[in-house]
Amino acid sequence: MHNQPTIVTFTQITLLICLLSTTALVQAKVLETSQNQAIQNDQPSQQILIDQTPDGLSVPEWTSIQQQISAGKYRAYPNQTGGYSSSNPAHGWQIRYTTDGTTTLTPRNTQIPTYHLGMTLRAIGYQTLQPLDHPQQISAVDTTVIYQWNDNIKEWWINSPTRLEQWFSLEQRPAEATHGQPLTLQMTLDSELQVSQLGNSLHFTHAMGTTITYDKLKVWDATGQTLPARMQLTNKILSLIIDDSTAHYPLVIDPSFQQQAYLKASNTKAGDRFGNSVAISGDTLVIGALGETSSATGIDGDQSDQSANFSGAAYVFTRSGSTWSQQAYLKASNTGASDLFGISVAIAGDTVVVGAYGEESNATGVNGIQSDNSADFAGAAYVFTRSGGTWSQQAYLKSSNTEANDQFGFSVATTGNTVVIGAVIEDSNATGVNGDQNDNSASAAGAAYVFTRSNNTWSQQAYLKASNTETNDQVGYSVAIAGDTVVIGANAESSNTTEVNGDQSDNSADFAGAAYVFTRSGNIWSQQAYLKASNTEANDQFGISVAIAGNTVVVGAFDEDSNTTGVDGDQSDNSASAAGAAYVFTRSGSTWSQQDYLKASNTEANDNFGISVAIANDTVIVGANGEDSNATGVDGDQSDNSASTAGAAYIFTRSGGTWSQQTSLKASNTEVNDNFGISVAITDGTMVIGALDEASSATGVNNDQTNNAASNAGAAYVFNLSASSGECTLDADENANADALTDGLLFIRYLFGIRGDSLILDAVAADCANCSAAELESILEQCGTAGTSDIDGNGEVDALTDGLLIIRYLFGIRGDALTEGAVAADCSRCSVFEIETYLQGLLP
Repeated sequence: MHNQPTIVTFTQITLLICLLSTTALVQAKVLETSQNQAIQNDQPSQQILIDQTPDGLSVPEWTSIQQQISAGKYRAYPNQTGGYSSSNPAHGWQIRYTTDGTTTLTPRNTQIPTYHLGMTLRAIGYQTLQPLDHPQQISAVDTTVIYQWNDNIKEWWINSPTRLEQWFSLEQRPAEATHGQPLTLQMTLDSELQVSQLGNSLHFTHAMGTTITYDKLKVWDATGQTLPARMQLTNKILSLIIDDSTAHYPLVIDPSFQQQAYLKASNTKAGDRFGNSVAISGDTLVIGALGETSSATGIDGDQSDQSANFSGAAYVFTRSGSTWSQQAYLKASNTGASDLFGISVAIAGDTVVVGAYGEESNATGVNGIQSDNSADFAGAAYVFTRSGGTWSQQAYLKSSNTEANDQFGFSVATTGNTVVIGAVIEDSNATGVNGDQNDNSASAAGAAYVFTRSNNTWSQQAYLKASNTETNDQVGYSVAIAGDTVVIGANAESSNTTEVNGDQSDNSADFAGAAYVFTRSGNIWSQQAYLKASNTEANDQFGISVAIAGNTVVVGAFDEDSNTTGVDGDQSDNSASAAGAAYVFTRSGSTWSQQDYLKASNTEANDNFGISVAIANDTVIVGANGEDSNATGVDGDQSDNSASTAGAAYIFTRSGGTWSQQTSLKASNTEVNDNFGISVAITDGTMVIGALDEASSATGVNNDQTNNAASNAGAAYVFNLSASSGECTLDADENANADALTDGLLFIRYLFGIRGDSLILDAVAADCANCSAAELESILEQCGTAGTSDIDGNGEVDALTDGLLIIRYLFGIRGDALTEGAVAADCSRCSVFEIETYLQGLLP
């Protein structure tokens, strides 16, 4: 194993209490700009952050250098008092961490009125609190400072461009537990700022208008149970009060979804629309920029020749620990103006697919001749693969019936060795699978195409049409795939039926929309279901977006009009035009039914909730690019609608069969017309959200958000659920199931030291999300580093104890047969009950 940041170890035993962030971002931006200028004047070496890649360096190399310089601004350094100091340019703070456990913020800009805000943990317990004098140890790792108070209590602070986060961990229930009394962590505050409490949020306000907010108190225990928690402010004493009466220690208190990265292209230009499409798999994400203008071809080409307007590009970013950097800059092999390469992107493991619906060649099939550009907007898709850290184009895909204006590549999706591609304006009158492509009497009916890979060679496997093909239905506007199931959206389909497999013949609801589910048996595809909304109405555009994970499908309808909020509300009040909705469907056997109807917590007209959807396991993210609130970050104030079309995204989670909204997300630099939420993607614990019209001229990762000199350049934002017990589950390949012959084998092989192709041989499910050896090695390493796969709790992860317990459990073995000969002598989880309970909590 390579060394992981200490933070990863903490995540499985951590009690995250709260976060600090600046809510008066306009003031914070002024401070940042002024102070950064002063730094550059004093230290000319910082001027190397330039847009142009220096000669002799590749784009990824230069991006990595820029990222390291940026990260260095937030790192903690030892000071002369035995503590540490760090800086937060994004919020204008100097931060000091002292040996007595006090963390203090002061302004970086000495030209503004000074203030300070100090916070110190002083006591913990129940009815009678036990005082804490000072930490036993203070240490730092990169941007993280750790106070080790004693063997049971740890506190640490993570400094980042998005906020300063405070975390606590409690290994065991404090010994002084009193029945009926809540657990209390008590801190003293030292500040001249005016402090006020609003619910579970503190606001520290300076007379000059700066507000620092302390909030996001969310608590889970080791089983994933949410624990009630609240803040209580009395004079200068802040108490964090937690009902742990039913908790299973160690407590896991999650910081909700913090913004981990702010991503920009390496060649940011106005009008590029970076973020119009996003996709993520494990620690790799890809972002489309359909308006990018360079005439480069292939991988990491010359970005400086801007002679191919709207040719488009895609960018690959990878994560190491919590740090993102650009790995590759992708262009088509036949770049041309108006190709709109990047309109759609998809990724699975080491394979990326990019759609270019404006591409013009008249070729058909795979790797045809690209030079005959006689079919305007016929469209194409490109497959790229990674070997090590190097990307190359593997295939150039065209439809079997290429024609002008079909817009093949408008949507793409991939899993394993299968790709599905939508051609939203394809004209044939065929229905079902592999029908007659020659009758073009159904203009813009739309179609989808399935391609499969065998030994690096791609071929078309199926041509999919709706069961009720009609003119202008736009089948293929959206596509999604999981294993042997494909979902295809048709946002303009016009039948008036509702829910599943209804009457397709009444076309009285123009642009109501529909979605179609197809399944594969062997190499044969067939339509399994025809999905409609429970409240079908004209112009709702159900099917504008689709997503699938396992036996769950989500369908967005961004023009739906109901005025309700939350889950399963009243669908009958249509007073909020184009507010939008999303619908969840589940499959039992081969039968589909609608499970829930999702609306935003702040439903309003023209929010376009449902313009994008994504799902992973029991978590759904829904984009609403038209939402207007001026909030920033996580769970901000939704009531100030002064930022028209700024955009938002909403996270819903399922417990049992019930969905609820968990949180809402906004950009860290919310502004008018950014269209945050136009695209969304999710993998376990990580979400990516595109804002195609964001206007900063920054390049790379976590750089200056304040210079809005590049109109419609676009950005993407990464949010991370960083400390959930669900971050590592027994579902290693992330296909929504934990199976003995896939996941169990992966765990035990890994613990025996098996790596590479031998690790994954015949042990990865066909519908995997984590498919490559590299992805799975990373996942399994994190499970070990975090202590999650230490099943018997002896502090070590061993094949013949922990690995054996995992694979036995997944084979259904219970009782004494589960633990016999497989529990270490120095276990802390030793009984059958303890081990079965722990393993049950690791199921997806």
